[in-house]
Amino acid sequence: MVSTVVVLGGRGLLGQALMHELVRRGLPAVAVSRATGVDLSRLGSPQALAAELNPLAPGLVINAAAITELAACERDPDQACALHARLPGLLSAWARDTGVPWVQVSTDHYFCGTENRLHDEQAPVMLMNQYARSKYAGERLAILSRHALVLRTNVVGRRGWAGQPSFAEWVVQSLRSGQPFAGYVDSWASSLEAGQCASALLDLVDTGARGLVNLASAESISKADFMAELATAMGLDTRLIERQPRPQGGLTRANTLGLNVRCAQAQLGRALPDAQQVALALAAAFKETELVAA
Repeated sequence: MVSTVVVLGGRGLLGQALMHELVRRGLPAVAVSRATGVDLSRLGSPQALAAELNPLAPGLVINAAAITELAACERDPDQACALHARLPGLLSAWARDTGVPWVQVSTDHYFCGTENRLHDEQAPVMLMNQYARSKYAGERLAILSRHALVLRTNVVGRRGWAGQPSFAEWVVQSLRSGQPFAGYVDSWASSLEAGQCASALLDLVDTGARGLVNLASAESISKADFMAELATAMGLDTRLIERQPRPQGGLTRANTLGLNVRCAQAQLGRALPDAQQVALALAAAFKETELVAA
């Protein structure tokens, strides 16, 4: 991998981690997003996408652009569909014409149930909200492209958007507040720290992987247990976490998000991190950022 790597959605949580990892590996990288003057949700044709990508002459495109706030997808389903479904369709057409490999970053927000489990790539999905419906539509379009690697994942980390904390940022803020807060015992996921995900993603690309692959932690745990792992890793008080079931009502959300990563591990030739390793990586990322800020 020596040609320019274009990261769509380079300002997001995973996008930032990808840009950092690409620079660390000494690879030329370009981020494309609203922050760089390109509204990816408004690209309406293969020609419009080509006009943005072709001058960059990429050897790889990674589509990490997404609206991750579920309520925002419900408020503006057209924009969610444009970004999550139309854009992968345009990328598929562009890759067919150019032969350039690309990565579609999908989601794990497809499963609901009453117990923790790990879902493989063939597990039946449940599309419970606009976010899931639009992301799944994009996933299906990407899988039709022989040039695409499609990754289901769950990414946690420090995003650094003022007034819009990521899940991990919210947990750390809540732990540091000294006030008790809810940790759900019936919502499970196999989250990866953003840097871990970026590194494994690029390694998978280097193996020549194609098609649908789960890329996540090797372990699925509840939100409450994940909060406790992060608190322990950061030396904070786990007793502030009030373990309770999810509240009823409101927007329907997936809750059994665990992903079976045997395929990814076989392709990579190594184990993916467990929950404790993810929490330690998160704690290190927060500490590094705070030392730089100081």
